[in-house]
Amino acid sequence: MNHDVQREYYRLVQEVEGLELAPGYVWANKKEVLSGYWPVKGKPFRGLVFREMPKFFFDKKEGHGRLWDAYLTTTTFWLISQRLKVLLEQSSLGRFAFQEVEVDYNGRMSEGDAYWLCDFVDYLDCVDEEKSDIEYQDDVSFKNYIDLKGFVLKEDVDTQSHAFRLQYSPLTVIVDDVFVAAMRECGVVGFDFIKLSK
Repeated sequence: MNHDVQREYYRLVQEVEGLELAPGYVWANKKEVLSGYWPVKGKPFRGLVFREMPKFFFDKKEGHGRLWDAYLTTTTFWLISQRLKVLLEQSSLGRFAFQEVEVDYNGRMSEGDAYWLCDFVDYLDCVDEEKSDIEYQDDVSFKNYIDLKGFVLKEDVDTQSHAFRLQYSPLTVIVDDVFVAAMRECGVVGFDFIKLSK
């Protein structure tokens, strides 16, 4: 790790301010796509095999303004715009998986940008548990973090990735200030960032 660079870390969450006014969406065939799915940590989309194209429906009558760049569709997967996909692909912010989706804009196809399902596929065992303030899940036989009240990075962790899931809290996506700055510079709407205290 480069000790000359002090990174700031954030939990990636869905932006909620203004969400109720944004055009709403429905994952029309979510039940069919997720049928029989059992999450497998470490694989893109946590092992989900897409046997059919995910289909989404946007209704602009339910909201105002442009569609957002990012919507959290499950506890794991994000629905992202084409421009956000291009940004993630062309950056060196981390590793991501993408799945093409079919989008219907109020019954009129191809009314806007394409959208994709996106997954953050880097996993890191990077938390210094002795120095961090962690709440553990105590009713399972494996290690799992319920909450990170304070987050201290291990001294020897490889921090080349600017966006990653935690090895022992796989639903938690952590990003650093480099990722946050890139999203803000491009005006990405839909991602929000909760700073982790040290």
